[in-house]
Amino acid sequence: MDNTILGRPYPRLGRIRAAHLWGLIWGGMGLVLALVVYAPTEWPATAGVLMMTQAFAVAVMWPRLRASQQAVLPDFLTIFLLFQTINKSLTLLNLLVRAAGVEDVRTIAIGFDFLTDLPNFYRWQAEWVFLAGTVFFTLGWLLIERRRPLFVWIEPSPRFLWHGFFASIGLYILLNKLGLAPAVGMLSGLLKLFAIGALAVLLGGKSHYGLGRKKSWLPILALLPLYYLSLQSGVKGEFALISMPILLPIFRRLTPPRLLGLSGFLAVVVLVVFPISQEARKANWESYRGSENLDTIELLARVENRWAFDGVFTTAVDSSTKWLARGASADIGGLVMQIADQDGHIGAFLIKDLLYIFIPRFLWPGKPRFMPGAWFTWYLGGASSPEAASSATAMMLPTEMYWMYGWVGVVVGMILLGLLYAWCWKMLIKLSTSSLIGLLALFAYVIRAGNLESTHSLYAIAEPITFLVYIFGLNWMVQFVSPRWIRLTVRRP
Repeated sequence: MDNTILGRPYPRLGRIRAAHLWGLIWGGMGLVLALVVYAPTEWPATAGVLMMTQAFAVAVMWPRLRASQQAVLPDFLTIFLLFQTINKSLTLLNLLVRAAGVEDVRTIAIGFDFLTDLPNFYRWQAEWVFLAGTVFFTLGWLLIERRRPLFVWIEPSPRFLWHGFFASIGLYILLNKLGLAPAVGMLSGLLKLFAIGALAVLLGGKSHYGLGRKKSWLPILALLPLYYLSLQSGVKGEFALISMPILLPIFRRLTPPRLLGLSGFLAVVVLVVFPISQEARKANWESYRGSENLDTIELLARVENRWAFDGVFTTAVDSSTKWLARGASADIGGLVMQIADQDGHIGAFLIKDLLYIFIPRFLWPGKPRFMPGAWFTWYLGGASSPEAASSATAMMLPTEMYWMYGWVGVVVGMILLGLLYAWCWKMLIKLSTSSLIGLLALFAYVIRAGNLESTHSLYAIAEPITFLVYIFGLNWMVQFVSPRWIRLTVRRP
């Protein structure tokens, strides 16, 4: 049997068996909690389903993550399963904090002051849907992969990565300053992902800019403007996205210094980022009532006022519990399951715009804007119309598919998405062997894996296809204008 991944050996068989054994034990305990010891109306039953999702994700992900240590980046599936493990751990923490009686986590914080009680039964149902979604997406991916994980082995020269970063971030800022970002559609977001992806490979590579090496502070410093912009939005997913270039190298090779650095990073998140995110979300909901939006400096001033009035610790605890309430998949997905139970399935309503979402906005200036999150905020009564909604509410990909078509939608939809994402990944791998655009595209594509579960189904289907079209079009355009620039020196393992 071939015991290599693209010519590189698998980790030792004992480690693979250890991951599978751990998954079997942890998942078995979860199964007993979910179906035998506790009723679906009790929170430990939901915790049991979360444990099964963790067990499956770790059993598949850990050997792949170990095998990718000498690569520049692991593949999309590995990162997706890694963040599933993290997300389900946070949701488990949410359940534990709620069980301890913390009031802010006993309800779902859809908006700043829009709270809805939710029976535990719907959380239990939602996590079964998420478990199925994770399993069937993985199955779809593996059908394309055929036991040969396609990690990113080619490392571009740092000089050209910096060129790619400054060109991408400069054009991104320019388009936004000129108000042209909506007109160019996905290209604006793609430029931001290029910039983040270039920093991700600098920190994850073998050059002097790799995390823990003497020049690693430079790409970390380059992330600060992106952090600044993300804090103003109050969207936790944006902050997580920008943090991935730092987090990925840490998770791939945990060492005592990196664990210490991770602890410091988490302390900053809890003490500063969560309070700013909470104030930004509050400001966004106030803007619906006529108040003005606040920039990051003003948001920080509000946090400082809270520190002075309530204390740093109390502020951190309060904002963290509210973040847990908003970020727990069991809460958000459970709400959708409750609505599906009360209102019934809605068919293809949430993906009805799929046929014309691929038309570029510069060809159709009046093309409607696709705002499923804003629509859901309106549906819940948080805005007078989808256009008036100043805050988006996630429906979570698997539970959104369940709301449309029930269990058939979850099984068929997630398998098809796994096939689609794996096929697009293989196409990008092929392009990356001869083009810097292809390499940057890989890094831009892979960092989206962390928030796939919270993506709306319309975008989950359309984005990989649109992404591929943009990349090949951009590659052709740059090759036509400057063929020497696109064929740049790379560092091969």
